[in-house]
This record gives sequence, C-alpha cells and structure tokens, in this order.
Amino acid sequence: MMLAPITIGISIDDTMHFISHYAARDRQAVTTPKADDSFDCIIIGSGTAGATLARELSASGQKVLLLERGKYRPLKETVWTLASMFDEVKVADKLKDARVFTAGGSSAMYLAVMDEPPIDEFRALGIDLGTEYDEARRELPLGEMRDELLSPQAHRLKEAAIAAGYDWKKKLMLIDQSMCDGSYCYEAKWKALSYVDEAVRLGGKLQCQARVERVLIENGRAVGVECRIAGSPFGGRPARFHARKIIVSAGSLATPLILRNSGLPDVATKGYYVDPSSITFGRIPGLRGRDGFAGAFGTTLDDGTKLLDANAHKLPFYMFMIQFLHPMRVFSHAEHVGIMVKTHDAVGGSLSADGRYHKELDPAVFDKLTRGEDAARRILEHAGATGIFKSPLMTGGTFGTLRVGDDVDVRLETRIDDLHVCDGSLIPENGRVAPTLTLICLAKYLARTLTKQQQSNACRDEPRPEEAGASA
Repeated sequence: MMLAPITIGISIDDTMHFISHYAARDRQAVTTPKADDSFDCIIIGSGTAGATLARELSASGQKVLLLERGKYRPLKETVWTLASMFDEVKVADKLKDARVFTAGGSSAMYLAVMDEPPIDEFRALGIDLGTEYDEARRELPLGEMRDELLSPQAHRLKEAAIAAGYDWKKKLMLIDQSMCDGSYCYEAKWKALSYVDEAVRLGGKLQCQARVERVLIENGRAVGVECRIAGSPFGGRPARFHARKIIVSAGSLATPLILRNSGLPDVATKGYYVDPSSITFGRIPGLRGRDGFAGAFGTTLDDGTKLLDANAHKLPFYMFMIQFLHPMRVFSHAEHVGIMVKTHDAVGGSLSADGRYHKELDPAVFDKLTRGEDAARRILEHAGATGIFKSPLMTGGTFGTLRVGDDVDVRLETRIDDLHVCDGSLIPENGRVAPTLTLICLAKYLARTLTKQQQSNACRDEPRPEEAGASA
C-alpha cells in the first residue's frame, strides 16, 4: 500500500503542479547496456517483483538487463522527490490509481504494511509459494512494531478501538526497527531499490528512463524488447535489446498494455479490482502526538471491510490536509488521528482497444464503505476526537488485471514462448492482500523456476563423456 496522498481519487495536478515543474533533476544511475548486448533475461520494470527477479537471477549467474521507465533517485522523503516520480491513471469513474516511476517502484513511497501471501489461493492455481515465503521471512526485517516505536496517536486509537469492541491488532511491517531511534524513520522501511542495487553489484545491468513499447516476437518466441530511452528532444532514442527470456513486471496497469502491443490482444479481458478506500480524520485537543509509522494496527469487519491505523507522519499529513481542503489543520498534526477504510469491490471493468481502463463501481461497495466509515467514526469518538471528516474516495491499489490459467500458466509464461509475467496483475481476486510480500515470493518462485530450466537446458546441451572423448 502506498502513502494515501498519492492514491486519492481526485486529481492532485492543481495542488502539486508547481512542485512537479520545479522538481530537482536527480542523477540517473545506469550501467549502460550496449544495443548489441545479448542477455539471458530482460526484466521490464524495477518495482518489487522486477527488483527481486533481477537480484535472484543475477545471483544465480544469469546475465540480466533490468529496464526502468523512471530515473534512478537516491530516495529521500521530500515533497520534491515524491512529486517528481508520481503518476496516476484513471481506473474507474472519478477514481485514479497511483504509479511511481523510479528505480525500485512504489516501495519508494509506501506504508510498509504487510500481509501474509495468499498461499492457499495460489496453491489452488498450481503455484506453491511456501518455500519462497519461508525464505523471504528469513531474509527480510518482517515483524510487528515494538510498542516503544508506536506513536501516541497509535496507542490512543488502539485503546479506543478495543473500548468500542473492535479486535484491533498489530499488523506485520517490513521495517528494520533497529534503525529507528524511538520514532518514525523513512530509511528503516524496506525498499525494492536495495534489491536493484544488489542486482547491479552482482553483475546485472540497469537501464533507466527506458519506456518499453513492445516485446519482439520471432516464430512464436520472445527474443527481445523495443523501447525508447529518454534524453532526446524528439521523444527519446529507439533501442532494442535481446534475450532468451523476457519478463514483464511493469505493474498491474502497464503490463497488459505491453502484452497487447506485443501480439496478445486477448489478455486482460476479465476485469480487475481496485478496493475503494477513504480515510476518516479527527482532532483530539491536547493530544501530544509525534511522527510514527502508519498502518501498525488494524481490524477486519464482518463484511470483509478493513480498518487501518492511518496516523501518518508530518509530510503525508500535510499533503492530506492541503489536498482535502483543510489547510489550517496542518498546524495541529500532533492532535490528529486517522483511520483508513478499505473495502472489496466486485471484479469487473475493461481495458479498451485504445489502452484506457473503464469501470463502474457497484452500489453495494458504497454501502460497505459507509458502514466502515461509521465504524471509524465510532472509534474516533471513543478516542475523544472532534471535527471528524472523511477524505474523498481513493483506491487501495488496482490488481488482478491478468489471470493465472488464462493469460499465463503455472510458470507465469504467456502463450508466447519465453515471455513471462510477474507483478500485481496476477494477484487473484480471492487473495487480496497488501501486495509487497506476495510479489517478493512470486518473483522468487519465477526466478527459481527459470534457473532450474536454464540448468536443465545446460545439462542437456553438455556432450556425454564418450562424445567428449571421441571429439578429443
């Protein structure tokens, strides 16, 4: 889940235009692959799944090229940095979803809230992520936040939620708590950029500002990609790179477009989900709050609607209040508490031939949101909050645009040989979770599958001892 200021349903163009216009030009860290270079694998997109794939495949000795549409930016949590990497796409009526164009993708500006991967749901599709989940838990700083790192706002909401009868529990977070000095620390959040950097150290190549237009197909097999590299005044210079395997990890919204442009017009035909959300805020006079990690607590209502602690630290809180037309509240961050309400919509909508997403939300979704917002208000009132208001509608993330079994098989391969998909487009409807941990596991699964396949092919290509002796 990304920081809510960048996932709001109303446009932020007006309030952030001047920021985007004057955003600093960050350095582009690339390893400059040559056009005639050939690779074992090209990965399109350096977000959570793409970065994990690049790291795993590079570690196995494969020659990897990672293509990223955005720049390489040393990550800093400033308004200038956030604005320079932000993009949004309309996914439903009056509702837009956020994308982040930078090396490392949306983990540059997410909450670091984790859910366990939907192991059973993927197993029913023929994909077992159990081994990968065990491995991820050993590698990652995954756990509940220690009480001393929780803000007074979070503690106040917990007490109020329990008093109001809700099962308010700690959430898993992907945060290195040893880096936290008693309060919020942006650097402590795990970010996919660390895996990008590790892949490059292991020999992988990174090309940033590369907008992939299509996958190159020859005789029913993927052999490379065609893209444009930014830097030219005429829309970028064209480039082609070739590899034995192509993996599209461009995100749930961009991946179907790339596949359609590459000769797969019948993908992404069964709809998607957006999990409509809102945030309810209130002010507790006299509360002495401080910066903390939002998302540390939450609960699930009987109808599946989720409530999540939304006590954001100062920067996103300021962005919230300005965007939601409550500018005077920016001066009372320490007294504010918030709860995010997220509910499930039915799978539906379509991707048109011109590359636009269309969806109308079922009225039942708004009924569930209202019930969730009522619950949030009750908790805030128990906490002593006044001046309660709710945000405009936002998305909880657009996922499930593709299907395992229809668009890809259990090797995550399309009907075009050597063309694979690995990103949030494959998270099934009945496995809706905060996606980061699932994407890491799915990428590890695909990397393991491809490495085994390469090793098998290498063994098959080796000459037998008697053949080697005869040739000698």
